[in-house]
Amino acid sequence: MAEKAAEDPLVAKAFNADKHVELAQAIEQLNPEEAQFFLEKLERAIRKRKIQITGYLVAMVVWLVGMMFALVYYGMAEGFVGWVFLAPFGLVGAVLYGFGKWSERVGNPPERK
Repeated sequence: MAEKAAEDPLVAKAFNADKHVELAQAIEQLNPEEAQFFLEKLERAIRKRKIQITGYLVAMVVWLVGMMFALVYYGMAEGFVGWVFLAPFGLVGAVLYGFGKWSERVGNPPERK
């Protein structure tokens, strides 16, 4: 498998409010092609983080709704049905995995051949 590249340090500065002045000075020194390249990387990073936060929020809602259904099922069923409380966590895992894969695909540029 190919090793995943870490986030560009210049892009990481865009998410740190204390580093905005330093970032602005670094961007002023770039030529137009480099500035365009940086802008594309920054847009990808922002889109990736938006997808991730959406995934976290969706996972919380899925967990809450799943637990409500699990409690209702547990209250209505006879016998041991404690396993039903594992299902919401499985759903949360699937949601986080799906959104994580999506954010990685959006955040990383396509492979050059």
